[in-house]
Amino acid sequence: MKLDRQNDNKHQSFSLSNWRTYPHNRIAFSNVRNILPVSIIKKGEKPKNVQSKLEDLSSLKFTNKYKEEIKITDFLQKSFSDSFLIIKKGKKIFEWHNDLNLKNNQHILFSVSKSLTSLMAGILINKSLIKPNKKITFYIPEVGESAYKNSTIRNLLDMTVSSNFKEDYLDKTGLFKLYREATGFNPHTSKNRVGLKGFLKLIPKSEINHGEKYQYCSPNTDLLGWIIERVTETKFSNLFANEIYQKCKPNADAYVTLDHEDSPRTAGGICMTSNDLTKVAEMVRCKGSLEGKQIISEDVMANLIDYENKYPWPNKEVGRLFPKGGYRSKWYQSGLDNKEICAIGIHGQWIWIDPINEVSIVMLSSRKQPLSISNEKNFSLLCLEICKQTGS
Repeated sequence: MKLDRQNDNKHQSFSLSNWRTYPHNRIAFSNVRNILPVSIIKKGEKPKNVQSKLEDLSSLKFTNKYKEEIKITDFLQKSFSDSFLIIKKGKKIFEWHNDLNLKNNQHILFSVSKSLTSLMAGILINKSLIKPNKKITFYIPEVGESAYKNSTIRNLLDMTVSSNFKEDYLDKTGLFKLYREATGFNPHTSKNRVGLKGFLKLIPKSEINHGEKYQYCSPNTDLLGWIIERVTETKFSNLFANEIYQKCKPNADAYVTLDHEDSPRTAGGICMTSNDLTKVAEMVRCKGSLEGKQIISEDVMANLIDYENKYPWPNKEVGRLFPKGGYRSKWYQSGLDNKEICAIGIHGQWIWIDPINEVSIVMLSSRKQPLSISNEKNFSLLCLEICKQTGS
């Protein structure tokens, strides 16, 4: 397959060993299927372009966390953004892409994948194929000796499973290293090639009871993908395509990465074009409907948007972003007046939804570091300013 490397003179070649590091990631994040095995999420037969009513917002300024005024385009350039789109009441009003000519490529969403996987789980919960209060081992008894013993689907959705897994993206040793290899995101170096399912059986429990504390743990969503496939006896890619993606009338296929045993990386492996991601974002903003057609039950969507979370984020990192925020069904709740909700992925992937001002914002990026609190805070300030200036 021909690789999309129009500016290869600027960016070194990418491989499984370096694809998540700068500068390789600038091209690699939009060419993941040339690095990892994937399963196609088919677009269907009725693609439709998002209606446009473009406005010149290139000179729009916002005040960043350092009290500096900065133009939107300068922020996007400096933060290694790849695509940035604003949808207002269903119409695209602003679109920006970097100069690498990759805007039509499927870009990896990283943990935005979790939020999309949660939508699929919500549909199955609504159909009573998954019951939130059931123990995880009711569906996947294979993890009965791991941290997931006695935890529930609700714990899984809200990241309140108690475990000794530490989410440290810069850790190159121990359990997190094994997880990277199990997902297929890193080359296997261990003698025993453990896949995602095998890894999930190894996660140790902590002494804290399930449901008592928010603990971000990506493997939880990989396990949710396993549950989804088991209860439906259907590949995640096919199910997501049929139940959600095709109904949003995308213009291109999406895909999800697979481990070496063909298990989908539902925690961070979904790849989609920025334009097609805005359609999914708009469907969420409109409480499960798009162009007057209900795709996901409004009750399921209300559970995400309106829920008063009793587990505020205890960790310092997230608390600085949304001090009054919460986390419910793999969506971040801002705790702000307009009840904004977000999907967030490492290296700068975002969906921002303001239900009051009827605005959806999508940003896909290839930042140097997985996490940057200052960039995340500045992006939220930018979104607030955009919604204020373009609001009703």
